[in-house]
Amino acid sequence: MRDTTGYSTTAVFAAAARAAHPIVDQEPHLLEDPVAQRLCDSTSPSPLSFQVEHPEAPVLAAARLSACARSNFADRTLLDLGIDQLVIVGAGLDTTLQRVHDRFDGQAWLVDLPGVLAWREELFRNAGVADFAHHVAADLRNGLDPHLLKMAGFNTRRPAVILWLGVSMYLPPAQCRRFVADLSGLSHGSVLIFDYVLSPRHRDESGATYANAVATMAGKAGEPWLCTTAPSDARRWLEEAGWYVHQDIDEASVVPPEFWDRQTHLKPMKLIRLVYASLRVERRPT
Repeated sequence: MRDTTGYSTTAVFAAAARAAHPIVDQEPHLLEDPVAQRLCDSTSPSPLSFQVEHPEAPVLAAARLSACARSNFADRTLLDLGIDQLVIVGAGLDTTLQRVHDRFDGQAWLVDLPGVLAWREELFRNAGVADFAHHVAADLRNGLDPHLLKMAGFNTRRPAVILWLGVSMYLPPAQCRRFVADLSGLSHGSVLIFDYVLSPRHRDESGATYANAVATMAGKAGEPWLCTTAPSDARRWLEEAGWYVHQDIDEASVVPPEFWDRQTHLKPMKLIRLVYASLRVERRPT
């Protein structure tokens, strides 16, 4: 989550993983993301090329599974809820809105560091892709002030869906707790969809191998993993802030069991959990 040139290695890695999945993996696919492919192809060399050339590499296959499972989960949940305000936190190169825009009748806000948003805007422009959302510059290390969203046209008196995916692991635990507490100031009925990394003792062997590889890569890129936790602790953070947890599941659980039988490279792993929670306490709008 650095803000030097704005370039985010992890955002590029995730976009390449989403783009590669329908190209190198067997049907049924968890996700089709042609916009992510266009973003990758607009840069040289394309970050997609390594995924396509080495689909069998365990770290790349695991990245495809993780990026596509969480995006699949978020897309389905968002559309099922029918809430017309969407906030994407730590937006990077997220393409949720591009995937669902023909079925999502509402407005969206992208929150990230100012340098990252500027880099995103340039990359989308170079790829000839429309970005339909309002940009909100914020440093998540300082939490998220709902007033920043309000200044960008967000209605704090109405519920919203907050996507906080691929971000929590880059914040210290205390800042993660502060973040979910900040969000609890939103309107009653708002929904939080996020993921978190399991602490080492809760991982299986595949999860541990992937965690070591990605944490090393992210750390070298200036985006080290800072937060891992147990499900009981994650639930406590949310409940203490007024959130009701509807789902807290392993990401491999969001795909049908028969999916694995058809895959050559993708294997389930126990490392990342997906959470769907809603505000259960009526709060005064800010």
